[in-house]
Amino acid sequence: MGDTDLHVLESEAVGAEARPPPYAPTFSVFAPFKLHLMANLGNVTASLLSAKNENTVALVNINLDVSWYRGTPPVEFLPVGSALAPWRKIEAEDGELHKTACRLGFLFNELVPETPNLIRCYGTRASQIMNSPDINPRGTFEDGPFRDFVGADGTCIWAAATSIPASLSTFLLACMLARAWDAKKATSIWVELVHERIAHVEAQLNMKKVVNPHTEIAIRQDISRADLAKWDASARAWLRRADQSMVRYHDQFQLIMKNVKTPFVDPGSTFEKVTRGWIRSMKVLEDLFRNVPQEVPDRAVLVAISAWHLYPDLLVCQEKTTKVTLGDTLFPQAAILTLGLEPRDSRSDNLCQWSLALSHSRYYGGPIKVRSEEAFQRVNFQDLWVVALGALLRQWQIPSSGLGTSIIWFQCLGKVIKTSSASVSPEVSWLLKLCDAALTIDQPDSAESDPKVQLVQFGWWKATRLLGLGATIEPPFFGLCKLNIIRELQGDDDLEIGFQYIRQIASQLNLRPQDAIAVYSRRIDGGTHVEWATILPVDPSAVGGSTNELEENLPKTNARWLYYQSSDNFLRTHSILDERLKHIQRSGELCTIVSRGILAQAIYLNQRNIDAMVGTWTEPPLLFGGPAAPARFRALPLGTTALGASDFRLLIRESLLEGKGTRALASYGLKPGLAWLSSGPDVDAIVQHFKHLQPKYDPGESRAKRRKVVLEPSGLDSNTHSDPLDSPSGDMERFQNVYCFASPNLLISLRALELVAIIYRQLPTTTVSLKVIDQELSKAHWIPNRLKSIQTSGIHGFSQAVSMSVEEESLHLPRCNVFAAVAMFESGFLNIDTEQLSEVVALCSEDSIFVSGILLSDPMTNSLGINMRHLVGNIGQAGMVFMVAPMNPQIRPPNYDPRVVRQHTYDGKCTDKFKGTSLHLSFTNWKFALDWNNTGEIDQQVFLMESVISVQDKGQWVADIDVLELERSEFKVIQFQCDCHRDASPPASEDILSLESWEEILDPPPSVGVIRSNRNWVARLAAITILAQKSHENAVVLLGNEPICWSCLEDLYSEPEPRLPSFIIH
Repeated sequence: MGDTDLHVLESEAVGAEARPPPYAPTFSVFAPFKLHLMANLGNVTASLLSAKNENTVALVNINLDVSWYRGTPPVEFLPVGSALAPWRKIEAEDGELHKTACRLGFLFNELVPETPNLIRCYGTRASQIMNSPDINPRGTFEDGPFRDFVGADGTCIWAAATSIPASLSTFLLACMLARAWDAKKATSIWVELVHERIAHVEAQLNMKKVVNPHTEIAIRQDISRADLAKWDASARAWLRRADQSMVRYHDQFQLIMKNVKTPFVDPGSTFEKVTRGWIRSMKVLEDLFRNVPQEVPDRAVLVAISAWHLYPDLLVCQEKTTKVTLGDTLFPQAAILTLGLEPRDSRSDNLCQWSLALSHSRYYGGPIKVRSEEAFQRVNFQDLWVVALGALLRQWQIPSSGLGTSIIWFQCLGKVIKTSSASVSPEVSWLLKLCDAALTIDQPDSAESDPKVQLVQFGWWKATRLLGLGATIEPPFFGLCKLNIIRELQGDDDLEIGFQYIRQIASQLNLRPQDAIAVYSRRIDGGTHVEWATILPVDPSAVGGSTNELEENLPKTNARWLYYQSSDNFLRTHSILDERLKHIQRSGELCTIVSRGILAQAIYLNQRNIDAMVGTWTEPPLLFGGPAAPARFRALPLGTTALGASDFRLLIRESLLEGKGTRALASYGLKPGLAWLSSGPDVDAIVQHFKHLQPKYDPGESRAKRRKVVLEPSGLDSNTHSDPLDSPSGDMERFQNVYCFASPNLLISLRALELVAIIYRQLPTTTVSLKVIDQELSKAHWIPNRLKSIQTSGIHGFSQAVSMSVEEESLHLPRCNVFAAVAMFESGFLNIDTEQLSEVVALCSEDSIFVSGILLSDPMTNSLGINMRHLVGNIGQAGMVFMVAPMNPQIRPPNYDPRVVRQHTYDGKCTDKFKGTSLHLSFTNWKFALDWNNTGEIDQQVFLMESVISVQDKGQWVADIDVLELERSEFKVIQFQCDCHRDASPPASEDILSLESWEEILDPPPSVGVIRSNRNWVARLAAITILAQKSHENAVVLLGNEPICWSCLEDLYSEPEPRLPSFIIH
């Protein structure tokens, strides 16, 4: 059937209900079209002309496969095809993705509006992205077997461009679904869309309505779930690269999208909601490209803009109207998109999520209601520490208004600690990570101007599980904002620190001078020393100043009163009073010693418990009402617990205390805490404070166990001290109040984040999913056993975790643990048992390939510690794929041709005779789904795939290798660092030949052979692996690339008998 014949089918469908497709098909490869075609063509034509339903019978008998259709791509998309890797282009033009693009295009063609300008501009944008070397890198020799798989995945774009125009529209829909949903949900939505579309067309046919013949043919095509998953995976990988390319536009638009509460408006079924939002979005963008301003009627339009990377200028209508010029040159200047004009009842966050019911996501059960996840984004790993900082502030119950000051406090703490050599102590490494995260924030008080502040808010709002449910570290801010700890670390008994602290708290509570007093009381020599003071400077006359002090223009000052009450409750003299009087007067404050003669001027303190002190002042000065108006004060609730003011109290007038909330008290300590950090504190003392971190156990655990844990580190005898839970005073209270206590799970989580930070230090171009905040890191399977053990090993294990060097621990982290950690942070939710990954050498997910360094480096490279590389690209598979080598990889058998036998005497030169050697990656049909929390869902997300690494020499297959054989073998590696003369000839006593071909290695001579592969890591890796697979590892030595020192080599192999190894790789 020729082009003209097929065009007859199209032109004869004049009476069809929907418009004919806007293209003139040119089928290039169309063998299936030949079957029954000529026999039925006349019947088809006649039936279409008569507008009868006979076309149904005729077309059913025509076995047409629309997936073979090949169209001419729009000129704007041509650079996309040119920039694709060769195998991707083949897949896009003739592979499964092309078939899927064709079938979807024909199936949905009648629904798609005419949007030539949108398609043209999208092609221009896609070509711009693909032509960026940073976004679409080319594979190099250093990428080894993954060379062909490196590069951006634009396969689905080219597949759609070489199909019909409607295929490009369905690709745009794929991008929208990939933006709003995870892979499983998006695939289920695609299955539902295809199922409902087919059902709709069949219903039209059953009602004897005329249907476009191409659509009727399309419903006979098989679009499998696997095809749709692969289609989604390619679109998802493309989004990752495009986001990176358009990062400035993307981040700014996402910020606007977050703040504008435009809802999804379409009711109805999943099919109706999705298709209406898709079609409406295409029409809005098309009109914008036609220079017609538009208003956003539906949040689906915002999802589309984000997913299609086309950014019009915006007019945002909220409290005030703001024009946001994004500056995308593809749009005409007058193309303004107005958003934010939503009705009041649309402000619910639920309406800002796409809510669908999926009928095809599980094997069993009814439709599952799901919501979109557009809020979840990807960030670099350093930004995850910013989120963790927000999560920690949430666990301290810091109010949202205190986040900015908290960030500044962490910035200040980090700067202070780094001034000391003690900052390299492993005990504070996790703390400095948090401080460094805070230091990346330029404007802590402006979420609108600094996206990093939004990440803190995000962690504060949502990351309740990341560091452990209910896990915390107490006191808030590690106690460094609590008065008792500040005084302890300061190392002196100066009371002025305490009074300054209380006055700053009063200032934050907006108290007036007459509203409160600062009180200090402490037992001394069997009695009680009491001081109380004003909270703000006042006129001297208001506090009983002398006549001389009533002169005009005297400056305001603070006033203080003090007395000593003996054990018999009488006021008596004491040397402390005279010392304090002189000290206070030197500081410029007024001071009065209250004696028995002026007893009514004393304040009577009634301390029913540690946080309920009541003060009655019978004859206060004029500031507080005068002698005729006794004043009654009460301590700020929870002041001792939250502020560490065990000796100091802020007493507020009882009439004013109501409404002074205590939830935010921890943040009130920030101001005095910042002042202390800025005053030059003892940094070594601060580091020691963290070295003494103590375990905090759940409230349900026994008091005796908690007491034992606290007492053991200091060697105290639990029989000689009262229970700290029952006594508010004494040495035990002081001991307990100056230490910092952390939940074991929180410490595990922070140490785990440090470990992953070391992994991602080798992967600087990668991002992580913010979905990981829903994971409890302390329960991750990849965490080393030494770290996990602190949950059960008590104080000893906890102390080890506190002092553990994460850098040293990373040197022993197994490869399978590294892959499991990468899988968790790449996906945001996978917590895979490491035993299932013991044979994995690489991982592929969306636009990233993570490869164990052992596969991409010279075997001389030190393999100790984490060794991982990241490549931009993928292998064209849906889901997350872990690559494993086949069992017993094959090796080419020896050639029995005597002509290939060449004996080359070794001349001692450093050279490479294996320049034609290369590594190649291919896959078998073995693919195994990993079982991880699968609960009856149809789509699998995690797979083991048998992956073959082949060694080729000038295009000829040599062997398949399993590089993990190197971990199981014990070959020797020698790097000469001696001062010997290297020009010496090889020993004459040994028969040493030069091995210069793979045939000579596979069938070696009965002598010492030097494999000449100097500075060729591919050949060296292939050679050592093949010899290990042939069980020759004990007869192999791998040398560095420097000249051989034969003298040292002979010395090394002089015992038990002098004999050089059979193979020397050099």
